[in-house]
Amino acid sequence: MANLDHKKKDWVLVTGGTRGIGKALVLALAKAGYRVVFTYQSSSAQADVLSADIAEFGGEAFGYQCDGSQYEQVEQLCSKLVEEYGNPFGLINNMGITGDQLIFSMDMDLYHKVINTNLNSAVYFSKCLVPAMAEEGCGRIINMSSVTGLKGNKGQLAYAATKAGMLGLTKTLALEVARFNMTVNAVAPGFIATEMVDNIDEKAKKQITKQVPLKRLGTVEEVAAMVDFLLGETAGYITGQTFVIDGGLTV
Repeated sequence: MANLDHKKKDWVLVTGGTRGIGKALVLALAKAGYRVVFTYQSSSAQADVLSADIAEFGGEAFGYQCDGSQYEQVEQLCSKLVEEYGNPFGLINNMGITGDQLIFSMDMDLYHKVINTNLNSAVYFSKCLVPAMAEEGCGRIINMSSVTGLKGNKGQLAYAATKAGMLGLTKTLALEVARFNMTVNAVAPGFIATEMVDNIDEKAKKQITKQVPLKRLGTVEEVAAMVDFLLGETAGYITGQTFVIDGGLTV
């Protein structure tokens, strides 16, 4: 079996790592001892603050600007990262936007932006990094999907399509890379307390939590704990699966 002593030695990439669940993943994995590389769309200031905060507790995290919806940018960044850090151990495809709109008045440019940002970026990063991961004879890919990809949600046609698409991507890619001792899994969070949820009024929050059997929002730490587990050695026989973290919403 390949050596999975990857913390510090190897590195993991988190796409979209400066806000919400992505930021929590970067923090949690750095605290767990991983050397973390993360991407951001535009805010270098946020990336610098995150890296500095992690450095204060002795962790390692490095931010790189990349528009994941553009294959050329992804290809260039991945080549640079492999050259600088060596072959990666883990890839967490997390970057995503919502772009809510009903089909009756759908703006097709926004639709394509959601598809390219959420789903195509996961394909692009996987295509560019899988060969390097395969060389190591081990690795982990985790696709951050959503319960919206399982149950749908009015006004989120494009978003739901991308998150459902990530589940198909997960299963197919898991079959293709299994011979390299690589696993591919998906995590599907439900209503999670992030900055976006913090900005909505209390009445709306109560309406959201009413839908959840556990009657609360999930935490980013709970999502990060699942990702940490799936990266770990004890998850080596789990692949092609979707792990739902939704407080019972889809039961």
